[in-house]
Amino acid sequence: MVSRVYLRSFNLADAPTILRWGQDDYYYKYAGFSRYQNLAQAETAAGQYATRDNSYAICLKETQQLIGLVELYERGTNEQDLLQTKEVGFLLDKSFSGHGYMTEALQLVFAYAFNQLDQTEIWAGTFVHNLKSQKLLQRLGFKYVYSVDLSKISQLFSYQEKYYLLVRKEWLKINSNTES
Repeated sequence: MVSRVYLRSFNLADAPTILRWGQDDYYYKYAGFSRYQNLAQAETAAGQYATRDNSYAICLKETQQLIGLVELYERGTNEQDLLQTKEVGFLLDKSFSGHGYMTEALQLVFAYAFNQLDQTEIWAGTFVHNLKSQKLLQRLGFKYVYSVDLSKISQLFSYQEKYYLLVRKEWLKINSNTES
């Protein structure tokens, strides 16, 4: 299957889209996306995304339009874990939901993480009410591991998350079955 999306680095021209996402409560509610009040704040955010390792804009090949973002974060409590484990975060513009674009983007990121970065596992956390993301993760081979109520840990947080795990050998098995 030929992917309809590609990944690229963020740039300043992405600021208007980031601002639109940052002004829509949908993205805050379902993905914890930061709120932005003006273009200057969104430009700062675009610059921050551009400087982060493994932070990508998801774009349509046909139009080059920015439709989402995906990032791999460091995860682990010691140097060995940090070298072999990542956590993925992602957001898709709601007007592009339901067309398989995020599936394609995540498959690109996972291929890179497992084949180029030599990761052994990828974690993903979703808000407990974000059922679409949970179903997507399960379709991609992630297994539910645990939930955490972050409000019990700190007054700074008021949400609960479910954590899912994708192990490299499971991903390789799933992908070898889909390629034949």
